[in-house]
Amino acid sequence: MFGSKDKSRRKLEEKIIQALGQPDWLESVTIGEDGRVVLVIKADPAQPEAAEARRIEAEGKVELISGVSSVSSVLTAERAASAPSKEVHLSHTPASKRVRKGARLSDDALQQGKVPSAAPKSSIPGISRILVVASAKGGVGKSTVSVNLAVAMAKAGMKVGLMDADIYGPSIPTMLGTVSSEPTTSQESGKLLPVEAAGLKTLSIGYLSDPDAPMIWRGPIVMSAITQMLNDAEWGTPEDPLDILIIDTPPGTGDAQLTIAQRIPVTAALIVTTPQEVALADVRRGAAMFAKTEVPVLGIVETMSWFEDPAGNRHYLMGQGGGSATANALGLPLLAELPMLQAVREGGDSGQPAALTDETAGQLFHELARKVAIELDGLATKPTPDIVFED
Repeated sequence: MFGSKDKSRRKLEEKIIQALGQPDWLESVTIGEDGRVVLVIKADPAQPEAAEARRIEAEGKVELISGVSSVSSVLTAERAASAPSKEVHLSHTPASKRVRKGARLSDDALQQGKVPSAAPKSSIPGISRILVVASAKGGVGKSTVSVNLAVAMAKAGMKVGLMDADIYGPSIPTMLGTVSSEPTTSQESGKLLPVEAAGLKTLSIGYLSDPDAPMIWRGPIVMSAITQMLNDAEWGTPEDPLDILIIDTPPGTGDAQLTIAQRIPVTAALIVTTPQEVALADVRRGAAMFAKTEVPVLGIVETMSWFEDPAGNRHYLMGQGGGSATANALGLPLLAELPMLQAVREGGDSGQPAALTDETAGQLFHELARKVAIELDGLATKPTPDIVFED
């Protein structure tokens, strides 16, 4: 008979194998008594990029499983005697090879994203704080919150950057009216100069690709694109840094989100949701991901909270109280309940953010910006909430 600890480990092992899709490249899974997991992954030595991407993805998925305290991995490979060795050289991308409109990421840029997972997160010169705006579900207004929050902070006198990390659906250029813009290159440093709009410094994959071309990119290229936009751009200088860089992330908890949470010195995250349960269930997963990657979550922003008719009656089209209940369950503050406003939708479509042009929206986002600033300032003394994700 198996003891209780053996049964628990076997059950956890089954969860891990199931989460990874029962792959043939998984050689073994070792689980320690304290929940530490070691994965042994078979790799093709002729394809180091694919092996590294597989390892990162596997670790990220296993980290989110309840009962796993930490995860590490080992790559193993058998090389045929006649197979030639393959070296990977890391090099800086010269200005002449910078990504341009209609292009795809260069080979040199692709190498920039390959950082060992054990490497510590180092601060980025010219950026004081990094705030990730996330939602585990699409269509909840995350980009709208990112843009208007950034604009409200800039309007209050802060030096703000906005990076669009939604590789497959970049919307920041449309919302800021900068679709036709393209970042230039600094003559001194050779780095990208962000596009300036609405008082912000901005970068988006939308500036670097054809707007109608599908982004058929796999994990390694996605991670490299995010790394290049962040580290290979002049957001600020050590003498004159950004007060805050806001990163608009894609929905979900995939490669892009894990790259940002695990490899970038993120100060904190902000989670956006709508009141309905189908969105709130994903919020809990997103909060669990940040808890696993040790990124503080400032709180929750609920969008589409209600619609107010001309007579002043509120209609809760998406449900009522969901954001508040989820925030309470996770031990997080509900920082804002944002109603459906026509000015917000029109501002996003026209490239004129409502936080700049509409009094009601401006007040709402100014208050959100104030609360976010207070939460950021209080991170040093504020205890991290114990977020538990249950299957």
